[in-house]
Amino acid sequence: TDAPSAATTLRTQQLQPVTAFALEAKLAVQYVGKGYTARLTWSHTSTTDVMHIFSPLGQQVAVIERTPDGVQLTDQQGKHHQAADIGQLTEQLLGWRLPLAGLSVWVLGLADADRPFDARYQADGTLQHLAQDGWTIDYISYQTATVQVGHANATLPVQLPQQLSLQQNDLRLKLVIKDWHLVQPPLE
Repeated sequence: TDAPSAATTLRTQQLQPVTAFALEAKLAVQYVGKGYTARLTWSHTSTTDVMHIFSPLGQQVAVIERTPDGVQLTDQQGKHHQAADIGQLTEQLLGWRLPLAGLSVWVLGLADADRPFDARYQADGTLQHLAQDGWTIDYISYQTATVQVGHANATLPVQLPQQLSLQQNDLRLKLVIKDWHLVQPPLE
């Protein structure tokens, strides 16, 4: 459906308070007729991101770090590349922009409610298709993960994307997420 259901609203309420996540995934990139694959570990908070990118054989090829001061990519040779944001940095080095701000929301199976979007939902409330910021995101499959609620040992099961495909013009990214860890702040 194109309209959010009660299940969608509940799922959004469960995930919006998430302040941090970590994931491990396989990443496939197709751009200008060329294809690349990698393994990715990503730790995200509201103020920082750290992405470790590994070759298919397990060799670390890059580390991307975002802080309030900007973004730095350290390549395989140890050389540091800096920019104001991740889109600018990846465009300089790779020729295409990684949409980190949107991706940190989209990867949770949510739209960024602060910007216009079009969406289709499945009966269980999860996103099936999202169009936002010039990107189209198709959610291929979901997996059950748990959200750790605050500092207590309480957990909440939630459906999170397992496979998603993102496309903008001739750039296509596919993520297959193997492992999730999410945290939301303590309830007041």
